[in-house]
Amino acid sequence: MRILVVGDVHGEFELLAAWSAVVREARGPLDAILAVGDVEANRDEEDAAGVHGPAKFRKIGDFPLVEEGLLDLGAPLYFIGGNHEPWPALDAAGPGRWGNSACFLGRAGVTEIAGVRVAYLSGIHSPRLTDVPRARRTTPRERTYYVADEVRQTARAARRGGQVDILLTHDWPSGIAEPHRESSIGRPELRQLCAELRPRWYFCGHMHRRHRATVGPTEVVCLDHIRSGPGALAVLERDAAGRLTLVEQTVPTPTGKVRTPR
Repeated sequence: MRILVVGDVHGEFELLAAWSAVVREARGPLDAILAVGDVEANRDEEDAAGVHGPAKFRKIGDFPLVEEGLLDLGAPLYFIGGNHEPWPALDAAGPGRWGNSACFLGRAGVTEIAGVRVAYLSGIHSPRLTDVPRARRTTPRERTYYVADEVRQTARAARRGGQVDILLTHDWPSGIAEPHRESSIGRPELRQLCAELRPRWYFCGHMHRRHRATVGPTEVVCLDHIRSGPGALAVLERDAAGRLTLVEQTVPTPTGKVRTPR
């Protein structure tokens, strides 16, 4: 079993395909690709128009090439949402297949992928939404946030099954990095979620910065923007004893585009 976990893609699926090809050449076939949000899997202009933020985040990007089968990612893609996603379209469709070889996991929950139990929470924190009981999302901006009940939903789903192997969020958990410009980094409710679930691995993105830390028995890996290359990548393999291990290996820079002919 081999899984590639990637940081913020921001619509640059040609880069993701190129890095996936490099990883597969170095390590072997992939069973799945997991993405930690800000994927921007926009299928068309209508999807792109629903992305909250400046115009640079409302581009269609490369995802139509994936949807049309012109771009081979090398394995099925499973993604959560960040704060730059086509949320109106994602919320309307709900969890499930998204395009030719991609799957939106949903807002919150637990699922099994390639024999691995994965817990997930989409979106980022907002004091005026996340911290308000029974808050509802009504505006495009509010769609980018998670609510408190979704944090509890992930915890409840995890309790109904066995051990969680991987936790995916877009935001960082608190207490793993020094403050930046006098502002704290990470969210305490995500640290609490991690402490309750005790996953073997916890992956997040959002800040476009590679960082490693531990929360109890959990290894936390914060991933960079896909343009950073290796800083945005993590490869998990199951060893002979059945443990999920992180492959520590430098991969060469990809050359050219990775497309399949019509």
